[in-house]
Order: sequence, then structure tokens, then C-alpha cells
Amino acid sequence: MLNYADKHIQAIATTHLSAKDARIKITESYADAFAKLTNSPIFGTNEEALAQLTLSYTSLLADKLLEALTALPDLHPAFAERLWLAPEIRTSGHSQITIYLATDSDNLPLLVIDSPLLDNATMLARNLPTLLQVTAKDDQTSPFDDNQLTALSTLVRGLYAADYGFKTVDETVLQPVDGLTFKTKYNNLTTLSSSTHVDNAGDITLSLDLNGAAVDSFHVQDDAGHDWMDLGTDNIDGNTFSWSSTTIPDELVGHALSLQVIVHAGEIAPALDELFVIASNHAILMRQGKAQGSYELALPNHEALSVVSNADSDTITLHYPQPTVQVLELNAKYPFLGEWLKAILPQRRAFN
Repeated sequence: MLNYADKHIQAIATTHLSAKDARIKITESYADAFAKLTNSPIFGTNEEALAQLTLSYTSLLADKLLEALTALPDLHPAFAERLWLAPEIRTSGHSQITIYLATDSDNLPLLVIDSPLLDNATMLARNLPTLLQVTAKDDQTSPFDDNQLTALSTLVRGLYAADYGFKTVDETVLQPVDGLTFKTKYNNLTTLSSSTHVDNAGDITLSLDLNGAAVDSFHVQDDAGHDWMDLGTDNIDGNTFSWSSTTIPDELVGHALSLQVIVHAGEIAPALDELFVIASNHAILMRQGKAQGSYELALPNHEALSVVSNADSDTITLHYPQPTVQVLELNAKYPFLGEWLKAILPQRRAFN
């Protein structure tokens, strides 16, 4: 359902584009075309026609991505000529592109780009090297040789250049170290409290200093243990947590009311403790960073791997000066990284 007489479509189809430019141009064109069709009194509820439009643009994007990826200067021609992309429609506005590697006897699905025409598109690994494979002592666990791993690394790097990224952190080691973020456990909760004696019904405010800690939850209890938190509203102003109510009942007069705020006592997580131990075993120094909750590991290549903990979001984020270096590559130089990630990913109860 593409009008190849349209100059814009012609320009896209006949011009060599990078993967990123192809994604941007085709996505914008698709959004306009889809909006026009959905606003049409004839086609607005025609799911079959809308699905065909989505499939047509997905096919165009697949063709241009293949063109851009196989032209990557670092991608070995023998590997590039075995790649092919299969567009598929799921619903009228939802499509996928599967990237295959043709073999002598089969077609190996490498990854899927889900919703490639949307801004929130993600990649799903199908048969890409995993953390367990590259850290295993048995080399036969990996279906790829070194040359193929290099080619796969280049391929994925080309897709990241188009702002496609994997959905979960433990899908594959072909993800950039810089910006790698994952959930972890912060089990360092403590309780801050502030109490007052209720002299009159009506208005009351309880407040306390958070001392820079992140709030997990809170309660407002009387001296009998009953919780009155729903009777008022909470607020955080700078470093002060307060709870206020204008409807204190007569039954609380003469009793004590206590504000109990459960906070994260710091930025230390079990996963960071594990990193300190593993890095030390590999003679890698881990030290406190300049920012709160940040740590740096001085690597022998004179570059620093930064680790930033965020108790508010229960996450850890890695940063590395070279933004395109993947976990696979850095782990090959410094195996402590893979050893640590394997210890805390995927869902390890001690860390998540």
C-alpha cells in the first residue's frame, strides 16, 4: 500500500540511508499515513487495510535496514550476505521484524525488533550470545565462533545506532556497558519517627528530617497501634517529610500520635557488596565516586567503570567512557564483570 509515485517514498526507497535515518524517515512517513487512514470515514475501522499499511511500511523499513546493516564497514561480507529480514504483522498498528542468519540447513533467528515503526520499539534476543554462555568454562556452549561473535557485535551496534535497544538487561551480552541499568535489592531500611501529644481535635502536623534518605513508606499511629495515615496527606519539602491533617477526631485528644517513616538508610546494596568482593579478587580497586551513590573501578586500561546506585528506583546503572563497548567486549578483557553480572542476574533472590 505504498504509493511509489510519491516523491517522499521515492526518495526513501532510492537513497542510501543509515539505519537511524531510515528509521526516522520511514517512521515519520508511516505515522502520517496511518493517521490519515484512521481518520478516513472509509478506512478508519478497516482493520485489514490498516494492517496492510503497517505491513507495507514495515517491509520498507526492513529493506532499508538490511541495506544499511550489510553496508557497515566492519561487518564481514561473508556474514552480511547470509542475513535476511522478515517483516510480520501482528495487529493493525503492531508489527515486527525478525533478523535471520541463513545456514546451510536452516534459518537461525537472531533477534526480533518489536514495533519497529514506533518510538518505543524494543529488540528481543532469540539466538544471541548470553552471559551464561560467554562465562561458561565449556567453550562448546556457544553456537558461534569468534568471527561470528565479532560480526554479531557489529550488527547489534548498528541497530543501537538507530536507537533500538534490548528490552531486558540479561537477554544478551551484546549490549553497551554504558547505560546498562537493572533492578536490584536495597535491604538497608530503617525507621525515622516523630511523635506529638494531641491536645485538640482538628488540625495537626507531624514532620521530621529525612537526613538525605529516600522514603520507602510511612505510617501515622496512635499509642494503641492504630494507623491514621489516611486521615491526612504527606508532603516532602526539600529534606523534610511532613504529614498534616485537618480532621483529627476527638477520640485522639489526650493520646500520642507518632509519624514513622521507613527510609533507605543509604545507597549500599548487596549487589555492590558482591562487586567489591569479586573486583578485589581480580585486583581491581573499587572506590567511592564523587557523586552520592556512585563508585568507580579503576581498570588497567586507565579507564574507569562507574557504578551508580539509585535506592529511589531500586536500580544500578553502569557507565563507561566508550559508549559503544559491549558487555561481551569488556568482559573479554576483564572477566570480573561477567562473573559479577552472572552472580546477580537474572533474578537472584539475594540481590533482586
